[in-house]
Amino acid sequence: MGIYKKPENNTVHRGFVYLDDETVINSLSAAEAGQIDEVVAKINSAREGGFGGGAGYASIKVEGGKRSTSAFEEEVVRTRTRFSVFELWYQGLVEKKALGRFNGWGPDALDGVESGHTIELRAVCRPAPAYTMMHLYRWYADKAKSQGHPMSLKGEELKAVKEGERGFDALFEGNGDQVVLIATPLGEAGPKVAMPIDPQWLIGSLGSLGGEYTIVAQVDRLIAEGDEYPTIRLMQDVAPTPIEVQVMKEALGNFVVPSKELGIELSDNEATIPGPAVWLDPIAIFR
Repeated sequence: MGIYKKPENNTVHRGFVYLDDETVINSLSAAEAGQIDEVVAKINSAREGGFGGGAGYASIKVEGGKRSTSAFEEEVVRTRTRFSVFELWYQGLVEKKALGRFNGWGPDALDGVESGHTIELRAVCRPAPAYTMMHLYRWYADKAKSQGHPMSLKGEELKAVKEGERGFDALFEGNGDQVVLIATPLGEAGPKVAMPIDPQWLIGSLGSLGGEYTIVAQVDRLIAEGDEYPTIRLMQDVAPTPIEVQVMKEALGNFVVPSKELGIELSDNEATIPGPAVWLDPIAIFR
């Protein structure tokens, strides 16, 4: 018998790094016939002082007498935070067997997976190198433009850095604030996994992202072998075209050499994710 005894239940505490609770609430609202909206509205009102001075929840009456105070109190406890809303939604998926799961990974991992499926997988997550390069270069440019800093630059050197910064801004303009994550599922080598994350749903910072995580996401699209999908967009308002993909590859190729000087391995291939692959719409990332 080993020294360490594993927890019998590993779901009591979840260390979230990403949680799109707006999607969770909308989905739960549809599944629960809108009742969750009423609860969330009541909680928001309570936070803003709408229920009066310190009377607690015992005196709250639900409109129309449809539910007792005790039942409402139970819902408040379950949905007090974004995390408990997620747990309510997640357990509903589990109970209804509406969550696709993977027993390992490999070449045939995506067999049976369809667009629209809600799935859960374990994976190592990292920002795509192009985004790491972008953030690092912007940080470097800010330091180069400042005075009295060890990285401060002047003259032609500073001019070159500013031109590089403008190039990065133009390259990533179509992505807005989104950052693409690359996920490597635990198991054998198989199809690639990528997803765009919105910084407004981050808990913490991208710099703290590392190690293995559980990902709950909806399948946005499957990328067939021989096809590719851009991870960097010139614009989001139209579907990606071969011309856009080629332009982005050529533009990213200009930063391959500078990236090596900053210790980042970058190639023009980072502009797309080649098939076979799956592009996800992430909902939660946690340990």
